[in-house]
Amino acid sequence: MLRLWLDYEDLTRIRITPGLSPIAQTVLGAQALRGTGPEPVPGPWRARTRTRLTGPSRLLLDLVPPGRLLPDFLTPYTHVPGFESELDAVASTPVRRIRTELERAYGPRPPVSWLTRLAAGDAEAMRALIRGVRDFHRVALADLWSGMDAHLSAEAGGHARTMADRGIGGLLGGLHAGIRWSSPVLEVETLRDGDVHLRGRGLQFVLSPFVTEPRVLIAGDGPVAVVVPASRPFGATGGRDALPQVFGRTRAAVIRVVGAQRELTTGALAARLKISAASASQHATALRGAGLITSERRGKTVHHALTPLGERFLHGSNPREPQE
Repeated sequence: MLRLWLDYEDLTRIRITPGLSPIAQTVLGAQALRGTGPEPVPGPWRARTRTRLTGPSRLLLDLVPPGRLLPDFLTPYTHVPGFESELDAVASTPVRRIRTELERAYGPRPPVSWLTRLAAGDAEAMRALIRGVRDFHRVALADLWSGMDAHLSAEAGGHARTMADRGIGGLLGGLHAGIRWSSPVLEVETLRDGDVHLRGRGLQFVLSPFVTEPRVLIAGDGPVAVVVPASRPFGATGGRDALPQVFGRTRAAVIRVVGAQRELTTGALAARLKISAASASQHATALRGAGLITSERRGKTVHHALTPLGERFLHGSNPREPQE
């Protein structure tokens, strides 16, 4: 459990952004590609990316085994946004920091030999890493980037509306089941443990389709970034049903089930989808933020129903099939 301690200045500097920087999305995408558990991204994207990987792009996979912390120098905070400026920041990382973060992630013996050279400050090893990151972005994300950016912008807008309507507490309490707010501490169930005092750095919530659980990036002196799982904006399989392609399978199922029953409580929704109540609440919060469902508390239960926009998404996704 990671505990983020926020003071007044941090609370005034909470931001919700459409997505991570290009290099961070690239690094998380590479880690998702290596994963063997539940897929944070659909199989077609994984299969397509694997067939297109080159020698340089495979180098990045050595650095991002699943279930491990990412070395923070791979996800730098830069005052000048852009992929190339981020690559420059990685390339200029002090050797001592690289060595420390590689040891923290992998122990004293990195899994592959070229990482030992990288930790020793070998310039060619760093150049190979930069080529690998650039090449992985090209083969895995470049042709999807504009669509992914638009999708994440829409989802971030939903969270921003939640904060505008319900305040900071409403936002922090509804982002994800693994994120809990008890002022002045934000608890995040993630790969890191311990306490981090922000002391005015600020907090940035960013969305990524490449994670299934929250992640926290603390690189540099910029705001701490909490990565929140986003619905999947890509990975279409060619079928007629567009809902899973836009929202991911679980949130598409939420839309269908709520639409079919007209109204469902969180508990009933969880039971029908065979997921936890916390997960059902998380997905409902995301869809409510996007304006697709409404939620009304009645006593001890919360009842969910589709909005007119949600109805249009549901009934427009399978125009040739009977409505549920």
